[in-house]
Amino acid sequence: MNELDLIRRLRPYLAGAGGDLVVGVGEDDAAAWREPDGSFTVATCDTSVEQVHFDLRRQEPEDVGWRALAFALGDLAAKGAGPTFGLVSLSVPPGWSMEVVEGIYRGLAGLAAEVGLKLVGGDTTRAPADGSLTLALLGRTRVRPLPRSAVREGWWVAVTGPLGGASLLARRPRPLLERGAELAAAGCCSGDVSDGLLRELDKFAMAAEVGARLELPLVPCAEGVSPEQAIASGEEVELVSCGQGPLPPGLHRVGRLTPGPGVIVVDGRGEEVPIAERGYDHFA
Repeated sequence: MNELDLIRRLRPYLAGAGGDLVVGVGEDDAAAWREPDGSFTVATCDTSVEQVHFDLRRQEPEDVGWRALAFALGDLAAKGAGPTFGLVSLSVPPGWSMEVVEGIYRGLAGLAAEVGLKLVGGDTTRAPADGSLTLALLGRTRVRPLPRSAVREGWWVAVTGPLGGASLLARRPRPLLERGAELAAAGCCSGDVSDGLLRELDKFAMAAEVGARLELPLVPCAEGVSPEQAIASGEEVELVSCGQGPLPPGLHRVGRLTPGPGVIVVDGRGEEVPIAERGYDHFA
């Protein structure tokens, strides 16, 4: 089992786009629907699991909460939505103290206050072993969100900034909400790079039935990181954005969408480069 195969198997059981639902299951990491006033609500859900996404032996609880929310907000940023409301579901194992739980919530509340998100409730339960934190978030935008399925061959592929470890070293990364709104207003379709650039392009390719050609020398890299490492690096707050014609200023063009199938990586001579690590797969 891998993530993309699992999504394909589950799609028949869930609602597809139609009517007021403008982004349905399988089209993106977030859903979106039209409100009566003509605006759009964007909804996303993200889970962080102990020993998979965080480790309290080396991280402060406040940082765990902050980072979980930062990466969950990436899905709203990718659709150009400003955060509105959120729910928190926390599974607490026997080894956690009350101080750990409160610390996680302090981290959540700290970032929520900075971005204008109201945390309005959720759920708590006991976990038999490792803990987990699930966030359900809503956002609002006046610009109709473009799902991955809307992109077409020939569109440019670009990223918002250097990849390969900058956010991993940051205790408290900040989601690119304003940048995402600018890209959406410019007609771009974006996704966050939380699982790695290549993995995100695989999702674009599956949703839109296209391919992609990624030019390795064009990939902006964090200091001390090779392009091969940069395109597989996860837990990034940067966005990958696909668009037609001239791209908005400040983006780093790294490739183009192709008729497909599949996502390939090429070197400066245009020759395909074999890539062993394609990013994070939740079920690998």
